[in-house]
Amino acid sequence: MPRGGLAQLGLAAAGGALAALGLPSLGLWAFAWFGLAPLIVAANAAPTARRSALYGFTAGFAYHAVAVHWIYPTCRFAQVPAVVSALAVIALAAVLGASWAAAAALARALSASCPRAPRPLVWALAWTAVASAASRWTARFGVDLLGYTQWSNLSLIQAGSWGGPHLLDFLIMLFNAALAEAWLDAVEKDNRAVAALASALALAAAVWAHGASVLAARPRTRGPVGRVEILQPRVDQYHKWNEAWIAEILAGYDELLSRPRPAPPALVVWPETAIPRWTSRAVPVPEAARWAAKLGAQNLVGIIASPENEAGAKSGPANAVQLIAPDGKIDGFYAKRQLVPFGEFVPLRRFVPRFVIDRWLMILDNLGDLEAGAARQPLLQTAWGPTAVTICYEAIFPRWPRLDAARGARLMINITNDAWYLDTWGPRQHYRVNRFRAIENRLTVIRSGNNGVSAVIDPWGVTTAELALNERGRLDAEVPLRDGFPARSFYTRHGDWLGGACLALVLLGLLRRSFI
Repeated sequence: MPRGGLAQLGLAAAGGALAALGLPSLGLWAFAWFGLAPLIVAANAAPTARRSALYGFTAGFAYHAVAVHWIYPTCRFAQVPAVVSALAVIALAAVLGASWAAAAALARALSASCPRAPRPLVWALAWTAVASAASRWTARFGVDLLGYTQWSNLSLIQAGSWGGPHLLDFLIMLFNAALAEAWLDAVEKDNRAVAALASALALAAAVWAHGASVLAARPRTRGPVGRVEILQPRVDQYHKWNEAWIAEILAGYDELLSRPRPAPPALVVWPETAIPRWTSRAVPVPEAARWAAKLGAQNLVGIIASPENEAGAKSGPANAVQLIAPDGKIDGFYAKRQLVPFGEFVPLRRFVPRFVIDRWLMILDNLGDLEAGAARQPLLQTAWGPTAVTICYEAIFPRWPRLDAARGARLMINITNDAWYLDTWGPRQHYRVNRFRAIENRLTVIRSGNNGVSAVIDPWGVTTAELALNERGRLDAEVPLRDGFPARSFYTRHGDWLGGACLALVLLGLLRRSFI
């Protein structure tokens, strides 16, 4: 590769890594608005789409390597060898970087024969189309959308309620591409890009101003409230599945629930897999049932549902929740729909060497591959009305909360166990995606994590109660009973209309190009 090409690769990688600094926990959101300009400059000047794809992959690899670097200490915590842990980060960054390669190649192909003025729009369309399509088939993390870099810019991310999860990707790429054209103008002593840059800046400013006005209209009085108690027991991950520790773990929940309270709650939320043993789907968890009766409150408790036959049909093991009524009976059941590859099931297990499972996937092998729940399960009924649940990984997928909100959910409960990730970016990234889900669907999110972060997030994305990461405790919070958005949001009602529109326009552009 020519020396200039190596320099462009380096700049693209540096820009991608810089953009990742906007993610939790740093929140340096401004870097995403110019960090991708070197990639776009290089891709536009590339002699072939293949070279553009290389620049895109390099930037994407660097972005995701910074974003998911916490996978390394997570693997080491699970006693995975250092070399394999490093390879896990490299492999994941490469897989997630592939969509950046596709977007760069596509943008280069579509803009090669068009005037410079519309090139920023072509880049925004191509990028959003690929991001929307990739979200349906690639592995997901709370980092794979550029919009997640804006989590700390509360005014800007209000746009998710009408534009969905890909609107900020569109805006960020439009601005970066306009900035790349301005860069070229500076080199060529031209000013053709001024209008494009001004338009991109004006559009971003308008979206921010709209969000600021929405936040300004947020009610200052909450009206009637219901009390919720969120348990954060901070159970050691290596003790959790050791039978010798079960009694102590369950006693820890008793201690949290025995602490003084000013008034009884309407709901108690236990974290993911709170009960460290197999539990029948049809039999209430006795520990939670006892507290439900004592407090006169529903208890939502995370379980590992045992494989069993129900009405002649076999049900596999599942990561699930029981909602237990004050009378001790089961009020509802939910099984996780989106399972974690290599965490809850082994993809193509028959092709994975046995020594890999024996050495690095022992816990999973003891439980067996879990079974995913149906896409449309009955919503739970709580004091807040129809209530949806996401378990851990599911919160990263916008389609699940949107599906449940469209079916009538007025409250979202996310339970998780992020203890594997230690005190890294991982649990913070996982926590912050819930802010986007709350705004996108204009509903309250209650979150309970084994080691945190447990919180209540209102429909505007404002955290109204929080228990810090790795702090053991019980978070007592008041959640409004009044639904501020009974019609939910435009995104809830219409789905990913922006991603679909970008896909359609890109396909039309490719068809047009093929006939010219």
